[in-house]
Amino acid sequence: MKRQPDRSLQDGQVLRPWTTTDAPAMQLAMRDPLVRQYASRLMDDRDAVLAAIHSWSDQWHHGTGAAWAVVGPGEQVLGTVRFGLLDAELGTGAVGYWLLPEARGRGLASRALNQATAVIFSRLGWHRIELYHAVENARSCAVARRGGYTPEGVLREAMRYPVDGRWSDEHLHARLASDPAPT
Repeated sequence: MKRQPDRSLQDGQVLRPWTTTDAPAMQLAMRDPLVRQYASRLMDDRDAVLAAIHSWSDQWHHGTGAAWAVVGPGEQVLGTVRFGLLDAELGTGAVGYWLLPEARGRGLASRALNQATAVIFSRLGWHRIELYHAVENARSCAVARRGGYTPEGVLREAMRYPVDGRWSDEHLHARLASDPAPT
């Protein structure tokens, strides 16, 4: 498999694969209350972050996932977009994302999601990508819609968040490879 590509977003912001030098930035991001509240996995120590970064690189090479850091000028990590394969036979995967407070509210998450989704469809050949978010997370819902992910329903108690062990009803959105790209 070819190297995981970088993608320009705007204003000097880019998507690029996570590197081990990003470990301190990931550890800091995991301290943000909103990132923690909706994270499916908490990575509070350096070893966990490094293991995740190595895993994401391996997933790209095997076509089973991808993770991009959203970075600003000066290589400041602003967030992430990450994909994981759910069913190889069906070509179905899932996506998650987060941004740090200073990057929120400017459309960056939607642009990053759209760019990364295009790469997954074209390079990894997936057919369907699912996106889940807590029903009360209106900002994530808006990102999904702007990213071309169609709402499909509510999954009752489909997620258990590690920060507090709560069960969460999740909105399900999905995008197909045949869906038009958002404008």
